[in-house]
Amino acid sequence: MNSESHLQGKRILIVDDLVEARSALKSMLTMLGADQVDSATDGREAMGFIMEHDYDVIFSDYNLGKGKDGQQILEEARYTNRLKASSSFVMVTGENAVDRVMGALEYDPDAYITKPFTLSILRERLGRLWQIKDILHPVNQAIDLGETDWAIELSQQVLANQPRLLLPISRLIGKLCLRQERFDDALAAYERVLESRPASWARLGQAVCLYHKGEPDRAKELIEATLRDHPMYVQCYDWLARIMMDKGQPEEAQQHLQSAVKISPRAVLRQMELGRLALENDDIDTARIAFEQAVRLGRYSCYKSSDTYLKFVQVAQSSLDGENSKENRLLCSKALRAIDEMRQEYVGQLSVIFQANIAESHTHKLVKDDSKARTSADKAESTLARIKEPTGEQRVMMTETYVDTGQHEKARDMIDVLRTTGLAGDLLARLDALDDQMNDMNMRERSAELNAEGVKHYEAGRLEEAIAAFDQATRYDEAGISVLLNSIQAKVSYIERNELDVPQLKDCYRLLRRIGSIGRLDERYDRYDRLKTTCERLRRSAGL
Repeated sequence: MNSESHLQGKRILIVDDLVEARSALKSMLTMLGADQVDSATDGREAMGFIMEHDYDVIFSDYNLGKGKDGQQILEEARYTNRLKASSSFVMVTGENAVDRVMGALEYDPDAYITKPFTLSILRERLGRLWQIKDILHPVNQAIDLGETDWAIELSQQVLANQPRLLLPISRLIGKLCLRQERFDDALAAYERVLESRPASWARLGQAVCLYHKGEPDRAKELIEATLRDHPMYVQCYDWLARIMMDKGQPEEAQQHLQSAVKISPRAVLRQMELGRLALENDDIDTARIAFEQAVRLGRYSCYKSSDTYLKFVQVAQSSLDGENSKENRLLCSKALRAIDEMRQEYVGQLSVIFQANIAESHTHKLVKDDSKARTSADKAESTLARIKEPTGEQRVMMTETYVDTGQHEKARDMIDVLRTTGLAGDLLARLDALDDQMNDMNMRERSAELNAEGVKHYEAGRLEEAIAAFDQATRYDEAGISVLLNSIQAKVSYIERNELDVPQLKDCYRLLRRIGSIGRLDERYDRYDRLKTTCERLRRSAGL
């Protein structure tokens, strides 16, 4: 093929962070006839060019330093529909690490050239690329116009005239038929390939067709057979995970996704799915690692999502136990960094900032930093006030944070308002739970107030007043062991100072039954044991 004639008049983009590499490739392309060449030094600049111009060929290095890499440029160019089917994306790289090579190949560039390469290698590789592109030009034009059925028909006509191109054209036909849900036609295309030679992609395509036709068991058998021959075929594990999820076997699905991640860990969507699935399986460690990777990989990806940040923070929070351990400090620090990054990435998006502030407050609360938790809650409140029409979910979240940070009056006011808005379903259930929690807290607070009053009377020697206060305190189910012991102490002291009072003694035994047993390592055990022994002595002396 004559590369010079193909490159002339074509708009070309070179993406490489090294000036020498850009210059060398541009020089080679110029020698091959290129006369319209743009250059970008990083992923951001490259995407700016791609969004502005229609490129016929893009040459991108894989490793571009900080920011988007070549894989993410290809990913975003396809995501935004800025890479036409009639265009070509050539990945240029010196990388040989398996995870990076697999990551790049997963997004199926039109060609892959490894550095260093010579002019003759570049000419030969481009020649092979143009050969296929020329033959498929009318097909690709139809795809670019959105005429997928017409593209399938044209592909079949090309195949009839070019039977030697059975593999690439059948692969394209299969992909287009799957897009149109023409599963029998796609199956026929893949079977035609397999009749002539073994091809792992055709067998997987066959399995995908069978899955969509309602035959998951046959699909699973084909995929497992493909993996026996090609254990690095990462998409097979994705499909096995999907099949196992449909079968209601999430643990097996997770195992398959973990196998896929080991082979190709740089796919952000796969890491997100692994995190979600591991969370469903209560595998917190795997979920945390997956979401942390998804946050890291998503920083420069078109699939970046605030939800991924929140999922990582929530999983990290579930592992915080309030202890001042090195592990807890590290986990808390990672969660807070993710929240800060989330605020920076989504500045101006009030709903996201509100969620970040809520998450930050809860994180501080879990490590018992009440002051910072309250500060973050105040920031959330301020952000919520700036949202024109806050949702029921947002206001319930704010109420939960009020309760979490001890702002009970604000919580009660918000609950009263929300009761008038017609909440239903999960939001209403959460509101009811908050209402119950507030009532419990109020009762605990009232019990604590009465206990303090009883202690004050007891210390002043006013035993009858102390007993009356403790009796009111112990009426609350929320009264703790210390309150119950205080009540027993007052009654025992009263009996010992005055004549035997049988009802009071019976009350002591009722309170002891409420306490149940206390372990010997409990700091209250000695007092409990002493009071229990005294009650026994008083009971015997009373002849009961």
